[in-house]
Amino acid sequence: MSETKKVLAVVGSLRRESLNRELALAAQQAAPEGVEVVLAEGIADVPFYNEDIDGEGAPAAAADLRRQIADADAVLFVAPPNNGTISAVQKNVIDWASRPYGESSLSGKPSGIVGVGHRLDTTFSDAERSITIAGGVVPDGAKVEFLISSLEGKSPRESAAVAAPLRALLETLVAGELQSA
Repeated sequence: MSETKKVLAVVGSLRRESLNRELALAAQQAAPEGVEVVLAEGIADVPFYNEDIDGEGAPAAAADLRRQIADADAVLFVAPPNNGTISAVQKNVIDWASRPYGESSLSGKPSGIVGVGHRLDTTFSDAERSITIAGGVVPDGAKVEFLISSLEGKSPRESAAVAAPLRALLETLVAGELQSA
């Protein structure tokens, strides 16, 4: 019997009713058998990265975030478009995960990027660049954008256009893991 693979969903919006948070919840619903999607906790409590407060005395919320990423088999970055780029919240997660230098919790970690917005091309490009510089790996097929107009006024959890692409992305993220299990 194979073990369940854990995908940590890192939502780049702190707003409770965010469409991107709804997309992360849709990923939980769409997860294929053998894959569990867990939402990262405590992101709002992580201070902006500052090397002066990092190290052995790093804030507990930052240390916990690093542990959540390290414990996951893959990471799903749910990237809302903020003025055409990655959100400060998401960038801060990547900054904390990438340090200390040489000890990135994202190192070699399969990472996917999804988001809901009007236009996500620059957001996704910026997210992928930050993730890969931090050591994460974004496999082919691990980026899916959902235009707000395609949701037809529904939540991503209620839209028929969302589940299949999310399931395929999650399968891509854990493909190597599932094949070796």
